[in-house]
Amino acid sequence: MQLILSALHRREWYHVESRDLLAGLATLAARPALAGDEPSPLAHGVLADNPLARAFEPFDADFPSVDLWGPNGKRGFDTLKGRTVLMPLWAEWCAPCWSEIPDFARLQAKYGNDKFAIMPVLTGTKKAFTPDSLASVLKLAHADIFEPLIEDKRGGKLMERMARQSSNEIAIPCNLLVGPDGRVMAREIGRIPNPDEKDPAKSYSDTLIHVQNGSVQSLWGQPPGDEFVKAMANGFLS
Repeated sequence: MQLILSALHRREWYHVESRDLLAGLATLAARPALAGDEPSPLAHGVLADNPLARAFEPFDADFPSVDLWGPNGKRGFDTLKGRTVLMPLWAEWCAPCWSEIPDFARLQAKYGNDKFAIMPVLTGTKKAFTPDSLASVLKLAHADIFEPLIEDKRGGKLMERMARQSSNEIAIPCNLLVGPDGRVMAREIGRIPNPDEKDPAKSYSDTLIHVQNGSVQSLWGQPPGDEFVKAMANGFLS
């Protein structure tokens, strides 16, 4: 039984065109997105040869003026200061985003501490999620370790500001690395989708089935992900 799909359909559903699903479909293979022309600020020391560290590109940016909405109400990004935060920006219609969420959950359970945390934020949602309803869906995805955080007013400013755009397409997943000073210093961006994708809806549902089964689908669930997060938890940016 496709529990995640069923749970998503129980929420209020805004019409989603096939192009919306296609925009969230990237290659689910182990290879991460390629960084830009500038060298990664993370590919040095113990992470010199780490493919995820090399995939991050420099990205010095301020967060847009929005709040995070969670079970305890709303809060600003200033609450991030004091530890390194890996912040996946994701949307429920994005298949590659879903493929990473369980892997991030396992890494948070293993390495989350007072120096480091993984904090996914739902942005650009097409559904009327609340923190409670998002929590129930994350539980089905084996990711209930995460506080269910949504961009305030269910907006998409985080996605629009922080994700790379190409030909008016926003590429997600977009994983931001936030330093202990609270500033974004690097991002690992999703691939631009393949325009030849023949059945995005099937790819999406297949991804959710693997998520529900606890399958590893991303590089974050493999040794490079473990190595990267372990370094951050040990104070790589301190």
